[in-house]
Amino acid sequence: MKIVMIKKKGCNPCKMFEPTVKSVANQNQVEYKSVQAESMPEKMRPNLFPYFYLFEKEKMLESWAGTNIRKMSKVLSRHIKNYSYNENI
Repeated sequence: MKIVMIKKKGCNPCKMFEPTVKSVANQNQVEYKSVQAESMPEKMRPNLFPYFYLFEKEKMLESWAGTNIRKMSKVLSRHIKNYSYNENI
């Protein structure tokens, strides 16, 4: 499983939330990848940042936007057995 984070240059919420996403991915043994929006074709860029995709192999399971930890946890808990997040790690 893989979390892909789309971030934009100069996006402070992206910078602030990225360590949290990396920690969640690490704690749940999920691969993490970030992509700069500017390197994507304009038609494929999301309107909100950060924007996330959750993949299982090549299949996109779900997508969401923003820096709400509760929202991210709900999405991930639907797809990751025994999902957990400890913010103190």
